[in-house]
Amino acid sequence: MPKVKIYFTLCFICLNGIIHANKISKAFDALKIYNYFEAKQLFEKSLKKEPACASYGLSIIYYRNDNPFFNIDSAFKYIIKSEDAFSKLDIATIAKYKLFNVTGKSIDSLKQLIHSKAFEIYKGKNKIETLNSFIEKYTTAPQSVKATELRDSMVFEQIKKDDTYPAYKTFIEKYPSAKQLKEAKERYEATLFQTSTQNNTIEEFIVFISNYPSSPYLDEAQNAIYALSTSRGTIEEYHNFIKKYPTNINVETAWHNIYSIYTADYKTTSLLQFKKDFPDYPFSEIINKDIELSQKQLFVARENGKWGFVDSTGHTAIPFIYEWVEDFSEGLAECGLNGKTGFINKAGKLAIPFIYEEVEAFNHGVSIVKQNTKYGIINKSGKLVVPFQYDEIAAFREGMAVVAIADKSGYMDESLNLVIPISYSKAGDFSEGLASIEIGGQKGFINKSGTIVIPCKYDWVDNFKNGIAIVKSLKKLGIINSKGETVLSCEYDFLGELSEGMRMVVIDNKYGFVNDKGELIIPIEYDYKGTLMAFKNGCAVAEKNKKQGLIDIKGKYITTKDFEKIEPFSQGLAAALRKGKWGYIDTKMKLHIHYTFQSAGAFINGTAKAKKNDKFGFIDKNGKAVISFLYDEAENFKDGISVVTIDDKLGLIDTNGNTIIPCEWDTITNVSDSVIKVDKNKKIGYFNSKELKYIWKEEGF
Repeated sequence: MPKVKIYFTLCFICLNGIIHANKISKAFDALKIYNYFEAKQLFEKSLKKEPACASYGLSIIYYRNDNPFFNIDSAFKYIIKSEDAFSKLDIATIAKYKLFNVTGKSIDSLKQLIHSKAFEIYKGKNKIETLNSFIEKYTTAPQSVKATELRDSMVFEQIKKDDTYPAYKTFIEKYPSAKQLKEAKERYEATLFQTSTQNNTIEEFIVFISNYPSSPYLDEAQNAIYALSTSRGTIEEYHNFIKKYPTNINVETAWHNIYSIYTADYKTTSLLQFKKDFPDYPFSEIINKDIELSQKQLFVARENGKWGFVDSTGHTAIPFIYEWVEDFSEGLAECGLNGKTGFINKAGKLAIPFIYEEVEAFNHGVSIVKQNTKYGIINKSGKLVVPFQYDEIAAFREGMAVVAIADKSGYMDESLNLVIPISYSKAGDFSEGLASIEIGGQKGFINKSGTIVIPCKYDWVDNFKNGIAIVKSLKKLGIINSKGETVLSCEYDFLGELSEGMRMVVIDNKYGFVNDKGELIIPIEYDYKGTLMAFKNGCAVAEKNKKQGLIDIKGKYITTKDFEKIEPFSQGLAAALRKGKWGYIDTKMKLHIHYTFQSAGAFINGTAKAKKNDKFGFIDKNGKAVISFLYDEAENFKDGISVVTIDDKLGLIDTNGNTIIPCEWDTITNVSDSVIKVDKNKKIGYFNSKELKYIWKEEGF
């Protein structure tokens, strides 16, 4: 190339660089005085030659919102171009750009400002699409993490409103890094389960288990199959369930329920029969142990102020560690520990934790318990089968129990379902299929369906017995049958119990007798002195004008003697009072035993209790004392033993009058056919009345 041409070329290049430098300088000068139009034009003309500087300037113009060119996306586009171009500059150019304050640091600072403002703008629109756009455009922005979190949150809130498992599944797949992922998965599983089993049928739960074997709701599905298959809680249902669903997680529970229901009374015969009827019962060690324990008699005992149990040989069977204990019922005993109540079994092991304020003895496999002032019901496994929501739960009668909340009552059945609403001000136990209820202060009867079968029109009612019930209206007593029909009109002051087909009735202190149909058989003409008269051995005492005689069931007055009082016949003799002394007459009304006693009882097994010289003894049918008159009180013989009293102390004698135990006890209580519990000086002991020896005595007895 000729030298002249080279010279001119170099001059052109230098001149051109100067021109561009002047443009950049002028652009920044214009920018300083906010002449955005001129600055923008100059920067745009310099983009090709000075991309780093020109892009930086344009980014500033688009970033600022005090001019019509404000556009945050454009600002970001140009700062990225500036950053990219700047990274390729040589040292000399970088030094030159410092004159315009275009440095790596200033470019980065502007970029961060753009990031921040862009985030605020995009976030301010509060739209998922806008946040997505920010995340896509501003990939290098530190705010993209926050934008992503915000976007995920907004998407998740929308999906929760939809609340369907496909929506949750889409979220999980589309946003695998979302903070809501765990909740989304949980909701997906829950809605999938709910949708798949919305009709709550066994078939749906079976299909669900097959289709989703790893679902966290697998147990719930199996529980639902169990609940639906055993809704009535019968042995047959539980056994069918076991056979049909042998791998279900509730099979063991079903077996325990069968066992609990079948052997609720915990009798040895029931346990042995269960073993025979259910040879496939998988817990043979349990039943074998229970058979052994069921035959074991345990008695409440105390040592050093603590309570436990001793066996029939007097040995400690359950340690003395409890604050109080009660007798065993259906294989479990109530105990107190640390101010709380629970249950132990006959092996002395904890069966129900000590967490209750009160408990009732187990009956038909369940116990009424109290916690935080409310009552519920548990089974023998300790499971709460009726929540703590009632202020009262009565014992079951004929498969129904009265339950109360506040001042209203209803009924629960043995399946522990509330079957008659809590709507009555008062409710009584069921008897012969009917229960008394109160509405508006008046009483009537309902059946087990809750239907009022006898209107509430009585002031008071008794339970049905033998098809009839005593009722009161206008302060008078009468009798109705189970249809509500009047058997005996409400006109009596007192009604006795039915005995030998006859019932005492009282009007104005006179009494007579009606039969079971309410027909007056014995006229109401005898003097009522507040003593219950009833037929016994075909006769009843009839008192008139301060004299007593006997009448038969036809009303025939069969006594001709002038007795002051007379008792019904027993073993051919009747005690009669004359001139303040008692003797005995025979069926021909002839005196058989002279009037020599202060009181005379009925003959039982050839002897009668009598009182003479203020002491009790026993006489034979000839009036001879077979047991001397030594006692302040004496009970009739039972199994050849009589409880007698001297100076308020109790003892035992046999039929020959021999002293088994001298009168030294304060109390006596029968605890079994052969064992009695005794108390002396506030200490307790157990005495075997057949072997005539103490089984166990508390220290200091």
